[in-house]
Amino acid sequence: MKTLNITALLLTSALITNIANANALFTLENLERDRAALLENLSSTTLTVHQREQKTNSIVRRLTDIERMVLRDDRIAASNSVMAKKAFENYELTFLVHAGSESKKSPMVHWLSELNITTNSIKASHIGIR
Repeated sequence: MKTLNITALLLTSALITNIANANALFTLENLERDRAALLENLSSTTLTVHQREQKTNSIVRRLTDIERMVLRDDRIAASNSVMAKKAFENYELTFLVHAGSESKKSPMVHWLSELNITTNSIKASHIGIR
């Protein structure tokens, strides 16, 4: 009976450990999704200015928290995955809220400046299908 309890305890412990470590990149994946939602929201033509501002504020608050979690998660930093490596190599574009804050810019202005998109280049662009 005692051996059975110890075995059950060890199996339960192993299961919990495996579940906790199942996907170390889960938080980074959430960051990618929320960052995409922010960029989609900021470039949407269907929202009013008020709606865009409300949604942007909500997404930026979430992004701030998720960026902190990713930056503090040692499993992600130590990961050999391509996704994790690219995320940290492109810090300025991955961590928009933190990088924008460091450069004293809003996330959208920071994103545009990192991609070298200027007012003149936007005005010179044409709408069409490629």
